[in-house]
Amino acid sequence: MVKVQGSKASEKSQAPGPVERTVLKVPPRQHEPRDVIEISVAAKLAATLRELPEVRKDLVARVRAEIQNGTYVTEEKLEIALDKLMEELLPDL
Repeated sequence: MVKVQGSKASEKSQAPGPVERTVLKVPPRQHEPRDVIEISVAAKLAATLRELPEVRKDLVARVRAEIQNGTYVTEEKLEIALDKLMEELLPDL
């Protein structure tokens, strides 16, 4: 056994003084890292084109022939087109 003695036999040991604590504050992250996806204009156009219905080649051929023959534009078709245009421009009427 080891024996430790002070300079005076009557000295009592003293408790240590208050402990000074240092708290480090870490600033909060401004922005959490996240993945970012950028889609080009060409990719958006390609996606839009994929969503379009298929071209009806038979209808296109018939309309082209009617235009060449001068029979495509009729009074009935003009009336329908004007009605649709008015509905788009003035939907509340």
